[in-house]
Amino acid sequence: MKFLKRHDANYALLLPVFLLFLLSIWVQHQASVMDGNDPSGIVFRQIVFCVLSAIALFVTSLIPTNLLLRFSGLLYVLALGLMASLHWFYDQTMFEQTHTKRWIRIGDFTIQPSEFMKVAFMLFMVYLTLVYEKRKAERTIKSDLIYVTKILLYSIPTFLLMFMQRDFGTSLVFIVMLGALFIISGVHWKILTVVIGLIAALGAILLLLVFTEWGNRVLFRLHFSQYQLDRVRAWADPLAYQDSIAFQQVRSMWAIGSGGLLGAPDTHTTVYVPVRESDMIFTVIGETYGFLGSTLVIFLYFYLIYQIIFAALKTNNKASVYIAITYVFGLVFQIFENIGAAIGLLPLTGIPLPFLSQGGTSLIAISIAMGIIFGLEKFPTKAKKRSYALKESRGLT
Repeated sequence: MKFLKRHDANYALLLPVFLLFLLSIWVQHQASVMDGNDPSGIVFRQIVFCVLSAIALFVTSLIPTNLLLRFSGLLYVLALGLMASLHWFYDQTMFEQTHTKRWIRIGDFTIQPSEFMKVAFMLFMVYLTLVYEKRKAERTIKSDLIYVTKILLYSIPTFLLMFMQRDFGTSLVFIVMLGALFIISGVHWKILTVVIGLIAALGAILLLLVFTEWGNRVLFRLHFSQYQLDRVRAWADPLAYQDSIAFQQVRSMWAIGSGGLLGAPDTHTTVYVPVRESDMIFTVIGETYGFLGSTLVIFLYFYLIYQIIFAALKTNNKASVYIAITYVFGLVFQIFENIGAAIGLLPLTGIPLPFLSQGGTSLIAISIAMGIIFGLEKFPTKAKKRSYALKESRGLT
């Protein structure tokens, strides 16, 4: 009870997390039933993951934010080491299925190190930003350029490992988190314009390479896989490839469409969707409870996001705001991309739907992040009197 008394102002943040835990158990049960399997084993595993995640949230919330930031460099190095170990200690079964080395097997469970990297990456980049701002009493375009360059240099190992693991989707999450941090910390708008322009140009070039024969040869030399190119082609014209590379995405749209306004009456006559329990878990909600149920789930996500930002702002503290905004942008991108891919607006990238997709590593990593945010109010980082982020940053005034 002492834990709840110390966090009495954050009951509103606990509520959506608890509801998403319950919802994750239900959707995994439904996905198993829809595929004609016995759901008992899946439900038990999901309950175990939810309990472990709740423990992780509780323990992390007890750690002072100052301490987490102080040791964020060590956490970042450990996360890099865990990701690098995949070169030797990858799960052979998953490699045969996906031709990627992203999971480590421990007994009956698999761990995806990139999920923990999201938390370590966020903390370390925020720490570097705070150190930079402390040392620079007056900021200029030149000093901001040095800061951005330093951040990008420290990010190279992460992106290099993600590139080696062919995990383009998670790389996008890191890019979004960096972009959010640059904006909230007040990086000069001219630098932001150049960075955004370069990213847009790179995206346009990649699209050109995907849809040309010579471009495909270039991408293959750059370590891209055929299935990654196929996902973009399938997104561009799904009906033309509905029996081949766009099969999963087209079936996903059919399943969600079959739910109508209030949901399909009989889940035993469901539309078959490959791996619906993972990347396509939103189809379970859309087909079972229709547009209304899908809207309520999206509302629950945005209620969680609102509470995260509100909890950080109440601390009146720069570090808290940076942590919350950086993580929220990454979370919103994952939600938007996963649901967007399920309804055909965006290409498939393999990004899981936070809390709901199958995967204990993702759920535990998200809960660790929630624990950090839950503990922000209890352990406010020392900062100047009421002159924190939103009032100091040139980019937000």
